[in-house]
Amino acid sequence: MLNKDINRERMVKELDYLQKRILAKNESGETTEMFDNSTCFPLIDYIPVEIVIVDSEGIIVAYNRTKEHSGRRLPKIGDRMYVDYARKHRINMHEVLMKCIKTGESRTFSEQQYDSHYLSITITPFPLGAIITSQDITKRKVAEQALKKSEQEKAIILSSMSEMLTYHDKDLQVLWANRAAAQSVNQSPEQLVGKQCYDIWYGRSSVCPDCPMQRVLKTGQFYQAEKEYKEGLIWLIRGYPVRDDKNKVVGVVSVTLDISKRKHAEEEKEKIQAQLIQSQKMEAIGTLAGGVAHDFNNLLTAIGGTLDMVLMKVNQDDTLYTDLKEVQSSANRAADLTRQLLIFSRKHPIRFSPCDLNDVISDMLKMLHRLIGEDIGISTALETDMWKIMADRGSLEQIIVNLCVNARDAMPKGGELTLKTANVDINRSYCKVIPDARPGRFVRLTISDNGKGMDKKTIQHIFEPFYTTKSMSEGTGLGLSVVYGIVKQHEGWINVYSEPGEGTEFKIYLSAEGVCEEDDGQNEIALSELQGGGENVLIIEDETCVREFVHRALTKNGYQAVSVESYKKAEKYFREFDFDLVISDVVLPDGNGLDLVEMFLKIKPDIKVLLSSGYTDKKSQWPKIQEKGYPFLQKPYALFNLLMVVKEVVGGE
Repeated sequence: MLNKDINRERMVKELDYLQKRILAKNESGETTEMFDNSTCFPLIDYIPVEIVIVDSEGIIVAYNRTKEHSGRRLPKIGDRMYVDYARKHRINMHEVLMKCIKTGESRTFSEQQYDSHYLSITITPFPLGAIITSQDITKRKVAEQALKKSEQEKAIILSSMSEMLTYHDKDLQVLWANRAAAQSVNQSPEQLVGKQCYDIWYGRSSVCPDCPMQRVLKTGQFYQAEKEYKEGLIWLIRGYPVRDDKNKVVGVVSVTLDISKRKHAEEEKEKIQAQLIQSQKMEAIGTLAGGVAHDFNNLLTAIGGTLDMVLMKVNQDDTLYTDLKEVQSSANRAADLTRQLLIFSRKHPIRFSPCDLNDVISDMLKMLHRLIGEDIGISTALETDMWKIMADRGSLEQIIVNLCVNARDAMPKGGELTLKTANVDINRSYCKVIPDARPGRFVRLTISDNGKGMDKKTIQHIFEPFYTTKSMSEGTGLGLSVVYGIVKQHEGWINVYSEPGEGTEFKIYLSAEGVCEEDDGQNEIALSELQGGGENVLIIEDETCVREFVHRALTKNGYQAVSVESYKKAEKYFREFDFDLVISDVVLPDGNGLDLVEMFLKIKPDIKVLLSSGYTDKKSQWPKIQEKGYPFLQKPYALFNLLMVVKEVVGGE
């Protein structure tokens, strides 16, 4: 208590001394001799802030030791503050000082710029002058500016990112968000602050199930997950834990990227890869089918032809004749089966001829029952006296198969498949309703099911290549596009009727205008009319059974025949003998039959040629044969067909 009183008394004396010295200076006008900074104001020397004391006129009368040791130019006693000394302030500080002394009001400048420095200045007036305290805050100011610049740069960088960045507390409340995050919900970053993420993006009142951010907060580990935001939008959300100086998780940074396009591209890539694999499978099946067809057709040619020759020798009343006819019927069914196998690989050569659609459907029913399955019933309603159409039979079969397979897939729990045919006359009023329609006589094929059906949007795309409503393992989206292409190739059109849950109906219209009835001629043309006139024929066939059958068939029916099994031998015989007709298989073990006959035609331009093949793929060179107009006999063929075609070729018909 005693020490406090002594200190208080000493402070009073010092202040009284200060007041007397200033008063003495004011009365005498002396400045330099009456004031001694080393002996005056011992209290302010202990204050760690620069202090300058001025009188009522702003004249410096004293400063403290901190000022003296500041390292800068010291004031002179008697200088006018902010005029003679420290005049480089950005504002008129002398005017401010004098105003403070006059009004008795203090002023503080927390960040006053002085030259290249920043000072924190306070002017405190008292009755005889003012005390000016200042502190150099340049380093702090520079650090603050650097920090502010860094924060601005960080904000610019983060806001420039296309990823959505947000910082959440432990309650998933947004503390900070960049521009991309705010734009995703058409708000500003400031509007997101204080709201929960599940409310902002998902409109929920509670945390989303399997929330990636909540998992990060619980485990303290990085985690990422894909999440569907809206229909068609998929987000990749990455969560990073934020820790304090005690390594405790206090928040989470979320980085969200819209990967919708990438995901859709990946799905499209997978779909295309699946389609490619499926196409490769189909190509492989086609190659296999072509090879199988070649071998089968060769065998069936020999079997069928030999049966024809045997049947000619057997009396029709003999039981053996009946048995042989049954064998012949089985051989014909085997030929049909081989041809139908080629439908799936689209290797059947296109050849237009008059066709009865009812016959096509009837011949396919057994195969369709096996293809569709036992849980789906197949019914038919076929028009009597059906008009003929000019079409390729194999292509018609492919249309029926593709549409029936589609119908089967639309009835996974079973159902009813119906095939109908009808003769229809299309008038002009109907053509106004259906864009592709045209007036005339048409045959209509209707294939309908009672499956799950399609909506209008799906119907608009069903004929587009690779469009499919099935999974990648179930289809490639090529079936209906192939159907569409075949119908267009036949100059027809398709109408589709469907409703979800009500089944689907395809109606295909094919022209029956100007189609002449084609006679098979087998009952009207006697075998005697197909006899040769001793013409010399060169037979080139590598399959022994076929070669021997053709040789026997021709030699027994008026022709002089020589048969060889290779390209090389054929060339040798052709140069040694004079032939009227060359019959050549297209695919030979040592060359190509088409190249061979073209070489023969150069040597002998008037030579007659007939090409034959059991292949139906590119090995048969069918497009080139069509382009050149060479006669062609598709294996398997019967004796009657062989003799008739040979007679036509030799006769120039």
